Amino acid sequence: MKKKLIVCLIVSVIALLSAFPVMAADVTVSEPVNIVVEYAEITPFNDLTRIYFRTYGGELQFRVWSITRGRWITEWTPIE
Repeated sequence: MKKKLIVCLIVSVIALLSAFPVMAADVTVSEPVNIVVEYAEITPFNDLTRIYFRTYGGELQFRVWSITRGRWITEWTPIE
């Protein structure tokens, strides 16, 4: 039962983190920019992640590693 609760919590956190879009900063351009694209291909892919767990100071924590980007996505987060 506790394992299911932990998995549900982690899935919920990941879903919330990926559900909100990041707002881009407003950019002002002083001169018009002409961009010519001869050929462009968009390749969609999923971000592959792995979740790591640890016990630190008697507290269970998790952290998400992006296999695709090769870096940590989150900090160590305690599991209550």
